[in-house]
Amino acid sequence: MKKFFSTVVLALSFVVITQAKTTRTQITSAPDADSSFIFIYRGGQFSGSLSNFIIYVDEQRLCKISNGKYFKVPVKPGTHAISAKRGGVGIGKKETEVEVDVENGKSYYVSCSMKTSITRARLEMQEVVEKTGVKDITNMRVDKCQGDIEDQ
Repeated sequence: MKKFFSTVVLALSFVVITQAKTTRTQITSAPDADSSFIFIYRGGQFSGSLSNFIIYVDEQRLCKISNGKYFKVPVKPGTHAISAKRGGVGIGKKETEVEVDVENGKSYYVSCSMKTSITRARLEMQEVVEKTGVKDITNMRVDKCQGDIEDQ
């Protein structure tokens, strides 16, 4: 039994290390000259962690962003509107929006954070500089919706 437990712990450690290496590779990979990426992430805050927000890019539903995770969206040059709508009780009501002006071959970062009051929680989005964005997502994991985005 002890040997079995040790094997399971070793296997799980291997999976975690492999995932961390994969995440770092995805963060540091620069887009090609003909493409650009917008990284959208949500910090791991306790307050509002159970609130669901659906992220849209140019009115296209992409992801229900999880707390402490990120995803990247390939985009063409131009201005792109990133918005969030609340899931659950307030379905469909636009909460917040930010516009990002995209140039070829660059990566952009949008930080999502929860702002709470006595009566409600809302998602606040803002574009941050690349250095801040890379630092923020270094220890985050890719959201499970990334595979769906890549399939589109």
